[in-house]
Amino acid sequence: MRVDDGLTWPGVHLKMKINAGKSFPLSIQVKGDVVSKPSTSLLKRRLDIAEIVRKNGEIKVDDLADMLDVSGVTIRSDLNYLEQQGYLKRSFGGAIYTAQPAGLGIGQDVQPVSQVTSAIESELAKQLARQLGDEEIVFLGAGSIMRKAIPFLGEYRGLSLVVNDLAHVPPARDYVDGQVVVLGGVLEQGEQRLTGELAVQSLRQYRPSHCVLMVDHISEDGTLNVTSEPSALLLSEAVRLCRYCVAIVARRPVYSESRHPVGKLKNMSAVITPQMVAAEYHSRFTDAGLSNSYTNNECLTWINPGRHPAR
Repeated sequence: MRVDDGLTWPGVHLKMKINAGKSFPLSIQVKGDVVSKPSTSLLKRRLDIAEIVRKNGEIKVDDLADMLDVSGVTIRSDLNYLEQQGYLKRSFGGAIYTAQPAGLGIGQDVQPVSQVTSAIESELAKQLARQLGDEEIVFLGAGSIMRKAIPFLGEYRGLSLVVNDLAHVPPARDYVDGQVVVLGGVLEQGEQRLTGELAVQSLRQYRPSHCVLMVDHISEDGTLNVTSEPSALLLSEAVRLCRYCVAIVARRPVYSESRHPVGKLKNMSAVITPQMVAAEYHSRFTDAGLSNSYTNNECLTWINPGRHPAR
């Protein structure tokens, strides 16, 4: 489907020729707020347990207690919590790893294995916003988590957004201090995001310094993948163009899905995940040289010290 002009949202009428690769500026100003939370050793231990169970398939409470130098009572409490999160299943005297069922998508209402709740989305959005700053040109990828981050960008002076998600435009008008550029392109079937060669050409024209993208899967070799082939073309170009890249991995992998590569984990400046996703990919993060810089009860931020910008 190709879009001409006359795109309308409540409170805004946008006139543009998307199929000509055009863009347009919007200029607005707001305030935002980002709240820090303390890290916790409890979460780290539970992440370690989840990783151990995943690698072993099944393990006993006594073995976990010996490995982590804590009591069996503590391990049982941790296993009960991880079972409630859908990451493992308790067995007699231990735990068994449970893989995520096939066919689940980001944000689908599935309990309790992989649901990305509104609270987790909001925390991911806050942590995303902390990776950006004043006077930066940011390509903000598609999706509801990205959209929730837009209000938190209002505190940055002169920050400009380059977007391919039409649903980002209304909040961007209300919150972003700098320009908002909508890439040209073709609407993906059933989506509000613009992709294709025209979108890639438009992105090259603006050459953002930062990009933020949603990732659906991380391969054993550290390859970042998305399920949409048209989106992969644009996102891989964004990773190539931008000096700093932030990846959001909001859910555990679904191994039956199609995968299209967009970049490498080692080339990300930061990766942000819910805690259960962090458990799934913990070893891949450390193998890529990432270190955990911020943790709370919901999400973690991992940074690449060699690529992360000084703030």
